[in-house]
Amino acid sequence: MIYKFLFVAAFVALASASSCDLPSRFWCDSKKIASECGVELQCAERHWIEDNDAQPVMLDLYFESLCPGCRQFITKMLYPTWKQFLDTKILKIQLYSYGNAKEMKNASTGMWDFTCQHGPQECVGNLIENCIQKYTMNDPMKYFPIFYCMESAQDPVEAAKMCVTKGGLKWSDVDTCAKGPDGNALMHNSAMATDKLNPRHTYVPWVTINGQHTESMQEEAQENLPKLLCDTYKGMKPKQCAEYMEPQPLLVTYRDD
Repeated sequence: MIYKFLFVAAFVALASASSCDLPSRFWCDSKKIASECGVELQCAERHWIEDNDAQPVMLDLYFESLCPGCRQFITKMLYPTWKQFLDTKILKIQLYSYGNAKEMKNASTGMWDFTCQHGPQECVGNLIENCIQKYTMNDPMKYFPIFYCMESAQDPVEAAKMCVTKGGLKWSDVDTCAKGPDGNALMHNSAMATDKLNPRHTYVPWVTINGQHTESMQEEAQENLPKLLCDTYKGMKPKQCAEYMEPQPLLVTYRDD
């Protein structure tokens, strides 16, 4: 029979016999610390997956350019978190600028007519952001700082030219894209991605983590995204996670043959 007990004392005893002088909540933060504390096996069994086996957390954000709640989430939570973990491999992001917009095929032009929640200017902002992604090869390292520049400005659409230029792109390219068939097609792609959500989105900002969405997940993403990220990542936690991790008791297994 196998009996499982939460037995923290055994974990502490292992470390006390070594040169470890750190609080127990930090022992599994790295292999070096675990080795010094004499708990490599316990950390490997309870906390770690090999780095090359651990997939980054995939965060998708569905938003719209003039939505106040979206702008607050991007500027106060998502962008700072992305910057905080930039030197790690635990987070990947993808942004879709469309949100609660509606589209209808125009029979005479063959293009899509868009209606946006916060008016025509929001459609302009959405189109510009979709085109920015095109001209940055959809690389968040290049497009997210431009998005942040726009969304943190008093008027994202008015600031677009300055932000695009500051981000190293040609405004004429982005502007032409946004006003033409390329931008129209790109926004239609964002519309299709948004409409395929399961469950369907009912508000914005709408966050999915590894393709999943729940209300509790959404709330934590908006309140404490770094903690949600660290809790979700299955590999060895980077140093940025230390302040968000709770001490984990050691599960010791006894066997009674």
